[in-house]
Amino acid sequence: MKNGISVIVCCYNSVTRLEETLGHLVHQKFNKGQFQFEIIVVDNASKDHTFEFSNTFLSNYEIDFKVVKELNPGLSNARKKGYETAEYDYLLFCDDDNWLNENYIQTVFDILTENQQIGILGGVGEAVFEGIEPIWFQKLQNNFAVGKLVETDKTLYPLNEVYGAGFTVRREILKQIYSIHVNNVLSDRKGNNLISGGDTEWCYLAKYMRYEIWCSNDLTFKHLMPNGRMNWEYLKKLYVGFGRTNIYTHAYKYVEVHGKGPSNTLRLPLWLDTYIHKLKELRKFYPKVKGKFNEEGNEEVLRYYGMKGGLSELWSLKKKYHEVFLTIESNIKNVKAI
Repeated sequence: MKNGISVIVCCYNSVTRLEETLGHLVHQKFNKGQFQFEIIVVDNASKDHTFEFSNTFLSNYEIDFKVVKELNPGLSNARKKGYETAEYDYLLFCDDDNWLNENYIQTVFDILTENQQIGILGGVGEAVFEGIEPIWFQKLQNNFAVGKLVETDKTLYPLNEVYGAGFTVRREILKQIYSIHVNNVLSDRKGNNLISGGDTEWCYLAKYMRYEIWCSNDLTFKHLMPNGRMNWEYLKKLYVGFGRTNIYTHAYKYVEVHGKGPSNTLRLPLWLDTYIHKLKELRKFYPKVKGKFNEEGNEEVLRYYGMKGGLSELWSLKKKYHEVFLTIESNIKNVKAI
C-alpha cells in the first residue's frame, strides 16, 4: 500500500447531497509532497443518478478519484467495496452528508503518523439543518453523530468507540478483519432498517488487535440534518434501532468481561430467559411513560422504544441468540491470534 489517505463516500440515492460533500473534499488543503490523497465514491445500488453525477463532478478537478458500484445493498457491503478499491494506508469514511473542514485530511495524516498506537480516529460533527432545528435536538444530538462524545479540554483523547461519520481506520485493521473472515454480528444500515453498528464492531475488534481508539476535536465536520429525520416519530424509530443494536453490543461487552458467553444450560433457552427478563422490565417501566408518547424530547419515552427494540431483536433471533455469543468468542479468538 501507498502512503496516503483514501476518502470513501458510501452512497445510496445521494445525488441531492453530493455536491456539498464532494465540494468540501476537492478543496482540502494538504501537503502534496507529504502524502497522496484519493476520493472513492461507492454507489450502493442507487436508483438515482449518483454514479453519473459523481463522475461528472469530480472530472472537473485535478484530483485522483474512482466511482465504483456495489450492487449488494447495505452499508457494510459498500464499505468493503471501498476498502477493496482503496490504494492508501488510511481509510477515511465520509458520509454523503458530511462536509469536512478544509484541513481534515492533513490533520488525520498528522495524528495517525505521529501516534502509531491509534487504529481508529474519529471527529466531531456540527449540525446543519435543512429546515428548523427541533426543540429537543441539543440534548439528543449525539444520536445523530453530532457534538462531543465526552466533555474534555483535551484536543486528542481516547474513547471506546467513535462516530461512524468522518472516522478513519488503518487499512491494516480491515485487512486483518477481512482476511480471517470475521463473522460480523453487527450489521450496518440497509434501506429502512435502522439497526447499525458495523463501525462499533470494528472498534471492538481493533482493541483486541492492541490498537487504540481516539477522537480529535480538531477533526470537525458539518453534518446535514435533513427535514425527513428531524421529527419525533423518526427519533422514536431510531431508538428502536438502537435497542436492537444493543443486543449485540451487550453480547460483546459480556464476552469481554467474562471471557466467554453465558451458559446455555438454563431451565429455559437463553434467548427466552433473557426475553422474559427484559419483558418484565418493559412492563415495569411502562407506567412512567403512559400518556407521554407525544411529548417531544422525553428521554424516558425514547428509552422505552429502545427497550422495545431489544425485545424485537431477541424475538427475531430466538435460538440464534446463543450463536451470537459463540460468534463473538470466535471473532475475538481469531483477531487475538493475528
